[in-house]
Amino acid sequence: MKYPALFLLLSSLLLAGCHSPEEPGTAPLVGVGVYEIRPTEINRSWRFSARTRPAETVQVQARVPAEVAAVAFERGARVEAGDVLFRLDDRTQRDQLRQAEAQLASRSSALELAERNLARGLEVADRGFLSAADIDRLRDAQAQARGAFEAAEADLEQARQNLDYTVIRAPIAGRVGDTTATAGNLVGPGSGPLVRLQATDPILARFQLTDREFQQLLQQRPLGLDSGLFEIGLLLEGDRRHPWAGTLDFVDIEVDDRTGTAEITVRFPNPDDTLAAGLFVTVELETRETESRLLVPNQAIGRNQLGSFVMVVGPDQTVSERSITLERQLRTSAVLEAGLVAGERIIVEGLQKARPGSRVQSIAYDWDQASGLLAPAELLQP
Repeated sequence: MKYPALFLLLSSLLLAGCHSPEEPGTAPLVGVGVYEIRPTEINRSWRFSARTRPAETVQVQARVPAEVAAVAFERGARVEAGDVLFRLDDRTQRDQLRQAEAQLASRSSALELAERNLARGLEVADRGFLSAADIDRLRDAQAQARGAFEAAEADLEQARQNLDYTVIRAPIAGRVGDTTATAGNLVGPGSGPLVRLQATDPILARFQLTDREFQQLLQQRPLGLDSGLFEIGLLLEGDRRHPWAGTLDFVDIEVDDRTGTAEITVRFPNPDDTLAAGLFVTVELETRETESRLLVPNQAIGRNQLGSFVMVVGPDQTVSERSITLERQLRTSAVLEAGLVAGERIIVEGLQKARPGSRVQSIAYDWDQASGLLAPAELLQP
């Protein structure tokens, strides 16, 4: 053959072109991490925005007119039930008490005399010395004396109470607010509250449920809600958790047709006064019993004008976009309501590189639900 060397060279170049790893005009496959959707046992939970409020609030007022002699508390301090808050000038009340005691003594003597007169009259009436009219007058005098005596007893009791009212005590344990009453101020029943007292242990958190949320909670027990069904927690700013668990305090009996909401109040211990009234907080209700649900990692969820979606990788490694409906959001995932079935694979890594209709090279990822960590399955193997 005339050109054996050239023929061999062209043949080798053609063969090399046929065995090229990438066809001309074909893009390399994009590598993505995929997670297989599978049932997971979870506690059903809800989160609600709430505002704290005191369990009890008392407006402390003066019950008798008098000058303030002393203010016996520090504003903002904690007091116990029975602690003295104010002392009033009690000279007028002491004078009234002495007058009431003297009046009662006088009425007591008059009653004793009227009773003796009636007794003597009854003794001689049988012998004909007194007429029936005379006996009636004695009976009437005795009845009037007894009425005056009982009125004097009531006046004395009122005078004692008025004297007690000159020492104003805390009716409940809690924190006292600010006061404008100082020594020398004249106060009385018509002068308005002297100070406000709030019971802060326990403290309440109040929030509203939509009619749908209310129905979901009621479904946990047909006869109503029970504190034993739930773990109730309180989250402060920055997801800082209150150390004490809560209990249900009040559950509304109906949904308000004007607002479409139902009210719930939860009670939390607050022995260290770490909570104050008026705070915005998050109440977390979690069922004690678990249920099997499909969870979607937050990293896999995209959102557009139509709602939430994920990228699904089919058996032939082709990507498709799938709209999904989420029931509720958890800390590192969302609970799926519709759009996926167990066993389907969704993209959790490389989401921004995948396009619907394209083929990808997938790597199986696994997921630690507690931390939210997603990584190749082989790296998470124990």
